[in-house]
Amino acid sequence: MDLSLKEYNSLIRPLGRTASVSELNLFFNNTISYLKNLVYSNEKHDGLDILTNICDDLACVRAIQLYDHPIIRNHPIFIYIGRTLEVLLMKSNHLRSIPMKKCEENCFYSVSYFIAQLCLYHNEPIQTFYGSFSNESFSVTDKINIRDESINENNRKSNKISDKPNLKITCIPPSAPEARSTNKILFDITDTPKKRLFSNEIISPLIETEEIIESKIPSNLPSKRYQDVFFTTSFLNKFIRSIDDLSRNEYSSYHVKYKVIDRLVRLCSKLNIINELFDSIISCLCSKFYQQIFLTIEPEQIRLSPKQLFFIYQCTQFIIQNQFQQQEQIPNLLCQTMINTTKIIIEYIFPMNDDELNSIYFHQQDIALYALNCHLELLNYLSLTSNGRRYFLQTNIIDLTMNILQQDQLIVNACEHEELFHSDIAVIVHTIMLLYNLAYEKQIFLILKKRDFLNIYFKLKSSNDKSIKFVCKTLSSILNQDQIHEENEPMKLKQAYIKHLEEPTEKSKDKTVPDIVRITRERDDNIKLAILNETYITNLSRDVEELSRNESSISPAKYKSIGQRVRVVTKQETKEVESLLDPILKCLNSSFYLKIFENIELSHGKVISGIIQTNRSLATKHIFFMRECPEFLFRHDYKRRKEIANSLGRKMLEHTKTIFNQHLSILIGEEGKQPVDEMKAARMIALSYHIKVLNHFTLIRSIRKEFLSLSIIEQILKILQDRSLTDRDQIVNEAKTAVVEQSLILLYSLGQEKEIIGILRKKNLFDICLKLRIVKDRIIRFVSQILLTLLDKDAHKHIHEPHSLSKTCIEYIDKAVKETRKSYQGIKLHRLLKNLEIMTVNDTFIECLLEAKQGITVFIKCICIKYFDEKDSDSENKEMISRIHNSAVSIIWRISSYGPKPISKLKANDLFIDQILILSKGKTENTKRAANGIIWRLGNEDKIRFEKSQKKRNQENKTDDDQVIEPEEWDESIPYDLLISYSNKTNDKIISGKIYNRLITKGYRVYSEKSGQNRFELMQKAIDSKKPILVCLSSAYRASTVCMAEVEYASKQSSPIISVIVEAKYDVQGWLKHLIGGKKTIDVTQKKFDEGFINILEEIEKTNSSN
Repeated sequence: MDLSLKEYNSLIRPLGRTASVSELNLFFNNTISYLKNLVYSNEKHDGLDILTNICDDLACVRAIQLYDHPIIRNHPIFIYIGRTLEVLLMKSNHLRSIPMKKCEENCFYSVSYFIAQLCLYHNEPIQTFYGSFSNESFSVTDKINIRDESINENNRKSNKISDKPNLKITCIPPSAPEARSTNKILFDITDTPKKRLFSNEIISPLIETEEIIESKIPSNLPSKRYQDVFFTTSFLNKFIRSIDDLSRNEYSSYHVKYKVIDRLVRLCSKLNIINELFDSIISCLCSKFYQQIFLTIEPEQIRLSPKQLFFIYQCTQFIIQNQFQQQEQIPNLLCQTMINTTKIIIEYIFPMNDDELNSIYFHQQDIALYALNCHLELLNYLSLTSNGRRYFLQTNIIDLTMNILQQDQLIVNACEHEELFHSDIAVIVHTIMLLYNLAYEKQIFLILKKRDFLNIYFKLKSSNDKSIKFVCKTLSSILNQDQIHEENEPMKLKQAYIKHLEEPTEKSKDKTVPDIVRITRERDDNIKLAILNETYITNLSRDVEELSRNESSISPAKYKSIGQRVRVVTKQETKEVESLLDPILKCLNSSFYLKIFENIELSHGKVISGIIQTNRSLATKHIFFMRECPEFLFRHDYKRRKEIANSLGRKMLEHTKTIFNQHLSILIGEEGKQPVDEMKAARMIALSYHIKVLNHFTLIRSIRKEFLSLSIIEQILKILQDRSLTDRDQIVNEAKTAVVEQSLILLYSLGQEKEIIGILRKKNLFDICLKLRIVKDRIIRFVSQILLTLLDKDAHKHIHEPHSLSKTCIEYIDKAVKETRKSYQGIKLHRLLKNLEIMTVNDTFIECLLEAKQGITVFIKCICIKYFDEKDSDSENKEMISRIHNSAVSIIWRISSYGPKPISKLKANDLFIDQILILSKGKTENTKRAANGIIWRLGNEDKIRFEKSQKKRNQENKTDDDQVIEPEEWDESIPYDLLISYSNKTNDKIISGKIYNRLITKGYRVYSEKSGQNRFELMQKAIDSKKPILVCLSSAYRASTVCMAEVEYASKQSSPIISVIVEAKYDVQGWLKHLIGGKKTIDVTQKKFDEGFINILEEIEKTNSSN
């Protein structure tokens, strides 16, 4: 390495330990100065080496904490780094003619890694597995010099070592210097001996103070995001071409281009930059390299090469994990290719000429099985919709999958393991999942019913893996039915499977489990998948009612068993389990509820040394009354909520005085400062359970009024005001966290009453929330922030950690939308949205919402909530949903002003468009105004996002030779009678061409736009002539940005639109339906073409006569 780079190494290391903004800024300034004045030549590459070293070092040193500072964010060095990556991407697209040098490959890899770190982690310091970093610098000797009185023991956080003195330092006087200096040293390369002279120095020897640096920086720096700095339009275009290049050209398996593109695709997926890459990733999956890459996997290969990893894993996961604007087209684009590839992969891994494949063979093929699993996962994804399943009908996919399941040794290996991510288990699971997804196609369902799966079930019965058990039971229950009805059932099964995986597994299993316990576990597992019948609910109701009457004769095992069964039925629909509600109410109304708080007991299970248990430390009886019964009540009392609140709710308020008097003292005062043992932790968890019950009843206004005459509010405020609540690092003790969360939610619910919110303001709740919103618990921060918004409408001006807050808001909204009562964890959806209306005035918070994957989607879900059926609805429900709509429309109106991305997402959702059109004609004036504003904004979006569909236009250019209709330039001198607009899908072109030719023979002068670079501009001129435009509608037409821009422009110009459907069973919905004005469409696919053509002629004449 050059001497200059060696000197650079000594300069960057001090930055890594204790850098400041001014030092990092000075370092960047001098680096740019060096790069600007560097004399470039073919032999020297100092500039690339400098950038490589900078990116390698700064991606991991502690200076990463400083990158969020506006001075650093706006530094031009990031422009240099971004443009360097852009240039290297461009060069990587011409590797056949201009190969990369080694220094360029190194820089390509390092720069991409640094950019990924900046964009992905939002420049926040990352805590390691072992804990957080420390700012303190220690000397080489790790033991304290006991004679040195200058050492601050509190800061060092070490005990005195008086019994065994450190012999290294015993004789050293107290005034001796430290072994390693902790002072900052700024090296001067001008003093380095034998230094090769450069025209400019890398680092100036002059040291500028922080004050001078700050004074040179403008005060009004823009708030930049790193992804906006790096992911420019120019960069994305070159990146897309790089992915396209991988689908056309082949490089060595470990070429750096595969590593960099893989990293950037993964980064784009996490930043939600996905629609731009969609076509390129599809091209890679459809290329010959995807099929061939499986054949390059060798026996005993340890890991996938970068090339294999990109095609097999990254491309497939990109499609599976994201939602695209062209979502409906994925089966059409991928299914046939993936099905054809399946046969080649399975025949390669399971050769037909081998009668028996032993365990050694499968051990050697472990990586090949992993690759097969990735492919099967993609097939499962494609089979989730009826459109995708139809592609499997005319294939031998059943035989191929049965070939996998008939591999005896593979099944034996799968039964020996218990990890889902083991390749043997994953292949078996995804193969069976594919079968039960395909079973929802009637023809395949009939084929599968004729196959003998009993032998496979019998072999898999001994498996210990719960995933295998889940898929086997699911497939068995499907094939036991007489016929299949629901088309969307595979999506429901997918969600059930994910939920099944998320359930906590047992950490250890006792091989000598009693038979009665084993039978109970198997029964509970079966219930999770079976439909709960009336007999089961009746028996459970009887058992629960017995617990409300008896106490002494009930064993802990019975409490546990009944509690587990109640937990299972809690997840079911209310109409199936509502008969259990009365026995649950009897338990909560019984005297046992208060008794368990008066006598807290710990579980008699095995205690792990050194670990403080939480809810598991409570006895099973306490868990049943405190958690299981209330959770059932929360989910299923909706229809009787007011009746239950007036009886049980008031009783719980009476119990609160006793419970608080007994347990509140452990959280406040001197007792609150004492260490938390297991009993104390159990009491805190019990207290949080009771406050959660109070939260549930405060959703009813009459119960909220009752709090005015009680001292509960003052007692809750005492908990939150106590100094022992947080430590110096603003961390709430784990055992106290649940109490604080529920207490804040309780105050938030009570704050909906004007009298109570006035009391809370006088009690300085605002100051309490200001302190709590910076603690290291996201739920506490979230509730504190919305409480601040409730207390002061100007609180939105200073939002702490908007990234984390926006994610929590999205989580709460998403879960509340799915609940019948439209609330989650005691927070009602319409109240939360009302708070967000205020918070979205903050630009930074809106940007964070837009960055999140579900940021816009959750608000669309709120808009799409429909009123209940008239039989089940009441005025309160209608008012609640109306409030949700009002707030959601207002929030979307603000979000829609932040660039074209939110606009494109809104327009792509047909259900949203239909609902917003309904709201624009509603009764609420504010909602009508905001809904009409959204429609106006959608309609006045830029005429087309033409730059972002470059590849699609190139594909359209390729189809010019196959045009059925001969295109022509618009000529104003020719008196055309009408225009015709259609997509470039083959079927659409054939039918549109047939219509075009018939019209020509009838004497009409028809203008057809010319496809290619200027297609839209030419069509725009034609539409300006106010001639009727005949639009040939299909799913491909709806998916085409060019076609949608044409019909949108025609609608804006008030040109007559004649709608013709050219795709069988196509239903016009959403934005397209709005553009054509809801006019009658002519379907030429349902009847004879001649009859449809006559209708077209009639519509043309009617249009001409009206004009």
